[in-house]
Amino acid sequence: MHPTHDRILSFIAAPAEGDFEALALEAFRHQFEAIEPYRRFCQRRGVAPERVASWREVPPVPVQVFKQLELACGPAERVFRSSGTTRGPQQRSVHLLADLRLYRAAALGGLARFLFPDVAAMRLLSLVHPPAERPESSLVQMVAWAFERYAADGSAWAVEQGELRCEQAADVIRASERDGAPLCLLATSAALIRFLDFCGEHGWSFRLPHGSRLMDTGGAKGGARPMSRNGLHHAVWSALAIPGYLFTNEYGMTELSSQAWENVVADRVAGRFRRRALATPPWMRTRVLDPATLDDAPPGRRGLLCHYDLANAGSAFAVLTEDVGTAVDDGFLLLGRASGAEVRGCSLVWEG
Repeated sequence: MHPTHDRILSFIAAPAEGDFEALALEAFRHQFEAIEPYRRFCQRRGVAPERVASWREVPPVPVQVFKQLELACGPAERVFRSSGTTRGPQQRSVHLLADLRLYRAAALGGLARFLFPDVAAMRLLSLVHPPAERPESSLVQMVAWAFERYAADGSAWAVEQGELRCEQAADVIRASERDGAPLCLLATSAALIRFLDFCGEHGWSFRLPHGSRLMDTGGAKGGARPMSRNGLHHAVWSALAIPGYLFTNEYGMTELSSQAWENVVADRVAGRFRRRALATPPWMRTRVLDPATLDDAPPGRRGLLCHYDLANAGSAFAVLTEDVGTAVDDGFLLLGRASGAEVRGCSLVWEG
């Protein structure tokens, strides 16, 4: 593998001992030299590695490019595909990973910082498809690595042959009620809403042990019904007794190798008190850009989210999304999609 990848892996393992700026410029040079379509893209803009002095000057790849071109610094060790958009599976993004080690390190690093900062293992319950059913899903792979690293006895996947097995999930939750072992539920937002509705229809409510927590992702698109974040927090507390400070939302994309997470679990464990926001790990930065100029949007103003991900060193370090957000002191807030952008995401697999 390229030596840049090894240096980035070392940085992910020990961020305090590395230099994001230097590694970002090194990753840009690597991609400029190895990915011919990206090199042409930069040259048309008059940008070359010797002219770039900051990671902020690296030309971002519009997310739509992942549906049109193959971006990889070498042969793909693994290929991930998005779950599609409302325009159909032909509109799926394709992310070619030349070095799967980078994604694994970033995924496990994010889990350790934002979901499991205080535990070495716990019972896990997944409402996400198992790896054998969706091998091209980057989310499924992340959850699979979570199971490899953190799963204690009694952990289970509650999806089988594409179907959410609500009664099986309830059995795992009851086991934690009985034996007092904290549980971590991992779900797309749409699957979580379906499970909560099923519990409501059957008159079920649970009181999970202290320390139990929940990660959801993907938004409510594709769900049985819309639900606000506040409504979802209230429903989770009523049905599972998981408090809001142990309920974190994960923001990820097929086109990225790192994820942003709501800061609540990490802050609770560290004794910090801040507003709920999406935070990035040290190997990822996010800017909010004015859509007309692609300059930084003024504080408090909406703009397009642009992510700079060192773990994407084998494909596209800088990715310009169609997501709209605002910058806050400790990260960013996700506000929705740009006008006219496609509805997309992992929750679409639950549609219908």
